[in-house]
Amino acid sequence: MHSKPPELDTVLKEVCIRYFYAIIIVTAFFSTYYWYEGIKPLNYIVGICMIVHILLFFIPYKLSYKALKPLISVYLVYNSVFLYIQIIFFWSFGQITVFMWYTIIPVAVMVFFNRKTVVLWSVYVLVLICSAFIVVPFIPEGYYQKLTDNQLMVINIMTIVLSISFIMFFIYYLNKINLIKELQSRQYKEDFEIKEEEEIKEAENIKFENLYNEILNYFSEKRPYCNPDFTIVQLAEDLNTNVKYVSRVIKTKESVNFSVFLNIYRINLIKELIAKDYHDKYTIGYIYIIAGFRHQSTFNKVFKEIEGITPSEYIKRGRIKKY
Repeated sequence: MHSKPPELDTVLKEVCIRYFYAIIIVTAFFSTYYWYEGIKPLNYIVGICMIVHILLFFIPYKLSYKALKPLISVYLVYNSVFLYIQIIFFWSFGQITVFMWYTIIPVAVMVFFNRKTVVLWSVYVLVLICSAFIVVPFIPEGYYQKLTDNQLMVINIMTIVLSISFIMFFIYYLNKINLIKELQSRQYKEDFEIKEEEEIKEAENIKFENLYNEILNYFSEKRPYCNPDFTIVQLAEDLNTNVKYVSRVIKTKESVNFSVFLNIYRINLIKELIAKDYHDKYTIGYIYIIAGFRHQSTFNKVFKEIEGITPSEYIKRGRIKKY
């Protein structure tokens, strides 16, 4: 029996919370470096971005994932605009590593949304990247502060390491979520099969009960056991069912086969006749014949098997009780 997989919404909310931890650390890291090196205006922009994330940190904690999900798209738009400013800045120096930040967005979208939404966001990111190539040539030379080779190297290393870390972060949770979905799907299938099996079993029990009651009513009204030639085939035909099913019902409900079931009715009829003193008016042969037995030897054998004593002993005991 499989353990219940965790709730998908709980894991998705966990992704949002841990992402906020990570992005605050990353922006703090970059902001510190930019302020230390005096790189303007990125020191202000990244610093403001860090403060915004700190102020918004309570949102994923307080809201449920269902309430949080519509805000994810809004956040991604904000984040893409923030990244766009940096892309414009670094592309003006011919640095392409900054584009790696944009590769995170489609991967992140895969965690929270369906494939169609992933495609739309991928197109959106592609448009932003292409527009950067168009916008940068129109920026006046000297508009941005020049960066040294050493500064660009440090920033590029930080960008490569941290952007890959974010991608691995989302890929990890993407695999985890896919596993949860698979487990939930498997559990749903198992639950459905169990429920279906229970419904079939319940329907089978109802069918069993109905057929059993039909058999009892049939034996009570038609008294077919009085016919020595009566068989289970005839019973199945009269009840519009099959021999195998009738045999199974009798075996399940009475714990005997059809032959014993039939003979019990015959012996009970004989006992009723004896109780009415038929044995004083008619021969015992006449009694067992009208009850459905052909031969006395068969009658004696069956009677003793069911009652534990012979017919004569049974009659004798009955007479003693009367007197």
